[in-house]
Amino acid sequence: MNDDATISAPAPVSLISEWFLKPGCEAEGLAALSQLALDVRANEPDTLTYLVHTPFLDDGRLQALPPVDPSSVLFFETYRNADAFLAHVGGPVFKGFVAAHGDLFIASSGSPYTTVEFLSRQAGFVRETGSNGG
Repeated sequence: MNDDATISAPAPVSLISEWFLKPGCEAEGLAALSQLALDVRANEPDTLTYLVHTPFLDDGRLQALPPVDPSSVLFFETYRNADAFLAHVGGPVFKGFVAAHGDLFIASSGSPYTTVEFLSRQAGFVRETGSNGG
């Protein structure tokens, strides 16, 4: 074996994506997104992180800049590799979600309008919060 040869695993793929709920669809959309996250967890083992957020509006001392759109939904996702991401967006869980619930979101060309930004991790960690919130 050549000493110069190194085998490296494909890099994880992280992204942020933003969708926008239609007015009046917030409760139904958030319920559907909660189920989506459960379905992704149960069926996509190469999806390492799948977090769904809405703007934090509970404390007036914390002001987002620029001001947020209260209808926005921000996803933070990490996949084992690019193939895992492509399997997610092309797979039955995500496609089924869009078919069943896509009408709850602002659309463009017949699909939910979304922004996507792929990220390269440089540093950091993930800490689970305990039941005491700490």
